[in-house]
Amino acid sequence: MVDASKPGPRAPTIATRVTNLSVLRFAVGSFDTWTDAQRAVQELRSGSKPLREISYLGLHEILMGTQAEGLCELPFPGNPAPIACSAGPIAERLSARLGGGAPSLQAAIVAWLIPRHAAQLQRTVENGKIVTWVGLADHDDERRAYRALLAAGGDSVGVHDFVGPTGKYGR
Repeated sequence: MVDASKPGPRAPTIATRVTNLSVLRFAVGSFDTWTDAQRAVQELRSGSKPLREISYLGLHEILMGTQAEGLCELPFPGNPAPIACSAGPIAERLSARLGGGAPSLQAAIVAWLIPRHAAQLQRTVENGKIVTWVGLADHDDERRAYRALLAAGGDSVGVHDFVGPTGKYGR
């Protein structure tokens, strides 16, 4: 029998394990054109949103001709065409998933999003849209990002939490 009144190592509780995970929160919107995505980003930047907190995800052939910084190609073997992502936390996590064996974009993000949303995101990218991810710091930031994405013509605008470490394909 363990005497709870004596100090010593204890196993972490569920609350401790959950609160020790990193959580990244993003507003996400998809755009038909680079111009539309840039309009949203310009609005966000005018509100002092740092560029490093904004990521673009799309087909490599579409993003290649844009001014997206630090493009990382993500050649998931199960995708019909290579995907690219601008430098930042989304690219880092997707690269880790690719390196860990994720066969497709959908498989890479299914640990973050429910399967239906992961499949929708895969289809959105395959249909040639540019998905814009905006890191969120608080509720006011979330509201501003949501408005900017919608005002610029973003489709399927929503908010997602990425909790890490995240599943079998990497961090």
